[in-house]
Amino acid sequence: MSQSSERTITTTSVSSPNPPNSLPSAHHFVSLKLTHTNYLYWRTQIIPFLRGQRLLGFIDGSRPCPSPVIDTSTGEAAIDTASVTPNPAYEAWLEQDTSILSLLISSISEEVMYLTLGQTRSRGVWLAAETALGSSSQVRCLNLMGQFQALRQGDMSMPEYLGRAQHLVEDLALAGRPMTLSEQNLYVFRGLRPEF
Repeated sequence: MSQSSERTITTTSVSSPNPPNSLPSAHHFVSLKLTHTNYLYWRTQIIPFLRGQRLLGFIDGSRPCPSPVIDTSTGEAAIDTASVTPNPAYEAWLEQDTSILSLLISSISEEVMYLTLGQTRSRGVWLAAETALGSSSQVRCLNLMGQFQALRQGDMSMPEYLGRAQHLVEDLALAGRPMTLSEQNLYVFRGLRPEF
């Protein structure tokens, strides 16, 4: 009885779900630079653009970085020798993430560029901006709501009072907290002088 020393090796081709996208025309779609005061506007232009390019998963975490290597050892030989090869999906992922990172950095103004320091992945920049500036938008909403609830006509004329109320409504919408017409009426009527 003879033993065969033949071993079958199978190779698998790993392909990237999407070919790398260099985002050459991104500046046409992402023109607003992030500042301390416009996070919601900036976010509003970035998300649809990346979703349209099928790249949103890089910043929201749903497309994590693949392993840099593939284990190609098979069968009994795996016990004796572990064989690894570079993962082409890893290189493609890094290339795409670097393009997105570049897009994000180029859409950030100098005043908040500190958010990018030490970040090597697009998700890191995204989370840094969200943490630092997204919460300030929530604080701004609370502040504006407090101002609106405390708004009283006092010595203001009717046009001045309604103009101030409208300004607060617009600021709240810009900060990501649009008010219903019922809410607006409630606060405006509450602040009117008794004779109205």
